[in-house]
Amino acid sequence: MREHALAPAENQSVEALATTGLFLIFTSVIAVAVFLASWSASDTAMAALSGTIAALSFVLSMVCFAVQSRDN
Repeated sequence: MREHALAPAENQSVEALATTGLFLIFTSVIAVAVFLASWSASDTAMAALSGTIAALSFVLSMVCFAVQSRDN
């Protein structure tokens, strides 16, 4: 019986960066939804907080993806 060849695995740190970037994108999308809902409900503090979280998580996800693309 033939032995199965293992598929070449990428560096685990590259995979961790991609996963973190994806998680941050999901966080950003949820924060934008909360921002829009809070803004329309005239809850200024919550809108400002969720808008800041959305912008920060989006920028950090782009940084993660940029670092990941350099590591490949």
